[in-house]
Order: sequence, then structure tokens, then C-alpha cells
Amino acid sequence: MKILLLCHDLTTLLRLNSVWSAAGVTMIKKTSSDTPDCIVIDLGRNDALAEITRLRLLHPAVAIISCAASFEDAAVEAAKAAGATDFAARSFVDKRVARLLKLPG
Repeated sequence: MKILLLCHDLTTLLRLNSVWSAAGVTMIKKTSSDTPDCIVIDLGRNDALAEITRLRLLHPAVAIISCAASFEDAAVEAAKAAGATDFAARSFVDKRVARLLKLPG
């Protein structure tokens, strides 16, 4: 399993690298030529919506989970319109990805 995580603070805050690595998941870099199994992008990024659109074109079948510190209906709808398939609060993104990828938990 490969995850592209475009949320720099989440990796440290939630220890996602160690959590997902223990489940056999590899975090890949944005510049990787590998196709991810899942993409997680923080809506707090300035380029989040453009990046979701770009990634959707590159990976039409890959789940894209948008996340944010809090739920804002307009932001979630904009992310879905750009191509995101799901939304998770930052504090629950690890659980959403684990369920999506059927990781042991």
C-alpha cells in the first residue's frame, strides 16, 4: 500500500509515518512516479483545490481524502467538486485511511 500525504503537519502531529508503516504502508513523495493507493491532502494548503484537480486527472481511480482542522461545508463541497472522494477531520484522518485501505488496526 502506498499513500501520498500532502499534509506536512499531520505526519508529525499524529505520528502517521510510524502508524502506517507498522501496517505495511509506504508513504510516497509528491515527485514519485508510483501510483498511490490513497491520497490525503490538507485543505489548509493554499493550492489544495488545484492540487486535488491535478491529482484527480493523474489518478482517476485513486481515493483522495481531503482533511481540515474543522468541518466547513463550503470547503468540503469545493474539495468534492475538485475531485476529492472523502473528507476527514485531521484528528481522524488516520482512521479514515485505515478503514478505506482495510489496514489492520
